[in-house]
Parts: sequence; C-alpha cells; structure tokens
Amino acid sequence: MSVVALAQDLFVLFIGLELASFSTYVLVAFFKETKVGTEAGMKYFIVGSVASGIGLYGLSMLYLWAGSLQFEVLASQFAIDGTEPLPLIAMGFVLVGFGFKVSAAPFHFAAPDAYAGASSPVAGILATASKAMGVIGLLRMLLIVASPEASEDGTVWLTLLGVLSIVTMTWGNIAALGSKNPKRMLAYSSVAHAGYMLAAITAIGAWNWDASLAGDGGEAAVAVLTALIFHLIVLVAFKLGAFLVLSILESDGDASRLSSLGGLAKREPFLAVAMFIFMISLAGVPPLAGFVSKLLVIMGIVKVAVGEIGAEIMAGGDLGLSDVHWVWWLAFAMVINSAISMYYYLRIGVVMFFDEAEEGRTGPLPAGWQVRFAVLACLMATLFLGVAGDKLLEICEVAAQSLNYDWD
Repeated sequence: MSVVALAQDLFVLFIGLELASFSTYVLVAFFKETKVGTEAGMKYFIVGSVASGIGLYGLSMLYLWAGSLQFEVLASQFAIDGTEPLPLIAMGFVLVGFGFKVSAAPFHFAAPDAYAGASSPVAGILATASKAMGVIGLLRMLLIVASPEASEDGTVWLTLLGVLSIVTMTWGNIAALGSKNPKRMLAYSSVAHAGYMLAAITAIGAWNWDASLAGDGGEAAVAVLTALIFHLIVLVAFKLGAFLVLSILESDGDASRLSSLGGLAKREPFLAVAMFIFMISLAGVPPLAGFVSKLLVIMGIVKVAVGEIGAEIMAGGDLGLSDVHWVWWLAFAMVINSAISMYYYLRIGVVMFFDEAEEGRTGPLPAGWQVRFAVLACLMATLFLGVAGDKLLEICEVAAQSLNYDWD
C-alpha cells in the first residue's frame, strides 16, 4: 500500500498494486478447512489477473499516448488534449482494473466468493487494507493524472463515476439483504462502502472539473478528501473487528451460516456486544466512528455541490435544487443506502441476542486471549474515534492537503 501511495509513475503504481494483490490470492487459497477456499482463491486469481491485464493495457495505452510514465507529464498532457479518444479509452481500461481492486460493481463478482472462502482474518484484510490500497491508487490516478482544472471535458468521467458509485452502493446493500452467510454479507457490505468512497472521489472530481465550484480555494475538495481518508482508517477498526469475531467462531466449527451466530450473547456476551457495535458502526449509527466518517463524507459532498452559492443559500436566497451541482444526488443516495443497510446489520444482532445456539455449540469459545484482545482494541477504536477523533481528523486533513496536488 505504501508503494501505491508514494508512486510517482505508472510503473511503480502497477508494481505496488500487483505485489499486494498476488499475496491476497495466496492467502485466500491458503484456507484448507474446506474445499471452498482453494476454489475461491483460484477464482479470485483468474478474475484478478484478467482485471489486472485490462488495467495494464490501459496504462500501456497512456504511455503510447503521452510518451512517459511520470504522473507530472501525464497530468500536463491531459490538461492539453485529454479529450482525445485514446486517453479516454485508456482510462476506461484503467477504471476496470481499479474497479476490481475496490470491489466496485459490476467488477465485484469475485469478491463475495473470496471473502466467503477465505479464513475470517484474511477476509478482514481484503475488506480493509486491500480495499484502501485500491481506493488510494484510483484517487491518485483520477486526481493527479486525469483531472484537467475547471474543464467541462470531465463531464463524461464525472457522470460515469457518479453512476458507478450509486450502482455499487445500491447493489452491495441489496445483495447483502438476501445473504445468509455472515462473511458473504460483510463482503457485499464492503461493495457498498466502495460505492460511498467512489461518491467521495466523484465529488472531488466535480470540484476540480467544474469552474463554478472551484472558487473556495479547494476547501470543499479537501474536506471530502479528509473525510475519505478518515473513513478508510476507521473502517479498519470495525470491519476488521467483525471478521475477528467470526474467526473466533471458526475456532469452534463453522461460521459460514448466519445461524452460527445464534446464542452468542449467552455464550460470549463480550463478543456479542462487540459484534453488535461493529455492525451498527458499519450502518452509521451515532456516536460511533462509522457515523462520523459517513457524516463527514456526506457533508463534504454537499459542500462541493453548493459551491459558490453556498453563502447565498445560507442567507435564505431564492434558490432551488436545480441551482446546485448534481453531485448532491450522491449524498442523497448515501443516506438512502445507509438506511437500507440497517436491516441486515441489525439482523445479525437479532440472531446473536434472541436466537438459540446451534446444537453442540453452547459452551464458551476456545479462542485465545490474543484474538480477544484484538477484538477489544478494535472495539475501543470504534468507540473512541466516534467521540474523540479530532486529532485523527487533523492528521487526515494534513494528508489531504499534502497529496501532491495544487488545491488552489
């Protein structure tokens, strides 16, 4: 991930992505408790290889067009004639490659099988570190390379990203509603969260491409990027914590059925409470970290949408939604999808607290103190960052402002 974040040319970016991706293929297939792990690892590898090949082809087309792999050269070239067919097609291929990395619909279809077939700790890595790497790579590509300032030529890309984000978050939540496998359910939850992150990236692109929004010195764009980075960080706490609870369940048998969580409140009250808090944090319930991160993303998108007319709106000016940039729809979609997601997150809580345990699974779980301590650490982070995450937000803002980009 560090290689992707620090890359200054396409070659290093691609190497960083593939080094991390190859290790995830091995980790998914390494789960030998069931045959599903090997099958999921092979499927994940094949689909990932195809997606990487498509993305690499797009990168090679960019090199053919610009004659350089350096971000600085590519950014200058895009600012001059970035609307030529070749770079647009190339960026389409690149978007397919990154779509797989972040599990964006419709490029997500291997992710649920990979999460379900892998061990729970590995699935937690896929849902957090691996996804963050893809988001950072996509952000750097679109923000640094393919974002000519205040140009109306970015409308096609904005529309495509906006539609992709809404489709991704909606499909992820709808698919999770019908899932009876906790890990598969969390996989679709990760797809939905990828849609939220794409919405933030779209808003940043809107600020950059639309001259009417770029009059605040980059304040709105930095706010969205700060919220996105904050969301990526806090997501590690409650998403990884949820998978760690499932890994403890796996130590006592199977955790591939929703019914395997039945009676957990009686067997392990601490784990049940922790899992419930992780779930409602994913749903965005205050005052947890998930609520704060989602709220900041939504507020940032709205701030970008109102642009320079924000002050007039606050003063009670006679303005309607038609006067606001269309990216406000992304914030609205996030609110609706967060409400939809409440059903399947709360369903896990109902099973843990009100359903009976499966036959033969009534005693305490045998997991060691190390995993339980990790769950406790994730729980404390989820609670603390929801009510006292100011320092982390300041760090995220510094990171956003230093992203090798001229926000002015």
